[in-house]
Amino acid sequence: MAGKHWLTICAIAALAMTASVDSARSADRLKRGVDFSGFSGGSIWDWLGSKGFEPKQDASNARRVVYSASPSALVLETKTRAFGLLLNEMDVRDYSHVRIEWGVDAFPPGASYEKEVRAEAITVYIFFGKERHSSGSLFIPDSPYFLALYLCETEATNKPFTGRYHQASGRFICVERPQLGATVATDFPIADTFRRVFGKEPPDISGIALAIDTANAKGSGVAKSFIRKIEFAE
Repeated sequence: MAGKHWLTICAIAALAMTASVDSARSADRLKRGVDFSGFSGGSIWDWLGSKGFEPKQDASNARRVVYSASPSALVLETKTRAFGLLLNEMDVRDYSHVRIEWGVDAFPPGASYEKEVRAEAITVYIFFGKERHSSGSLFIPDSPYFLALYLCETEATNKPFTGRYHQASGRFICVERPQLGATVATDFPIADTFRRVFGKEPPDISGIALAIDTANAKGSGVAKSFIRKIEFAE
């Protein structure tokens, strides 16, 4: 499952990051973030599609992952061990921070990067640039640089963890330990963190992804979270 998880992330990322032409970026790709408020009914997929998101992996399988929305937030929920991913290609320049309003109603059982149980109730992936870097495996596609910010239950915050693959180009960072049900407002210095972790100037942001991943969780794999807003600030 872990290999399939990484294959999906990297294949999608590689496709998305090469989809637009560098010399002629369209105005509708130039965004500062996403607001998940304002759902007034109808198809959740039409609504997410209008915001630029595409469902990948288990995201469109309602027996495994359920997405719903209130007037103020998008809700993500797994019914079993699953990996749901929503991908959004966008161009963001002149940024320093990302601001995220989000929270967790139920953490995946046993989730802890420190104990190598890699599972998250909610993660925001931020992809940087279009150049792809080695995955470290012949079987896993290369990927742009990325930072994966998530909410955790017990482990250290602001500590970069590496995954099984892309150890030179990707980091997972728990940015908050919220109380269940509480909305937290994260203001995270992604540009400075990129410099500190990768030792170079960060390129333009080329995409984001929103994930709920309980594929490697213990027990039932049930988790639930919500998100109100992702905003990039100078």
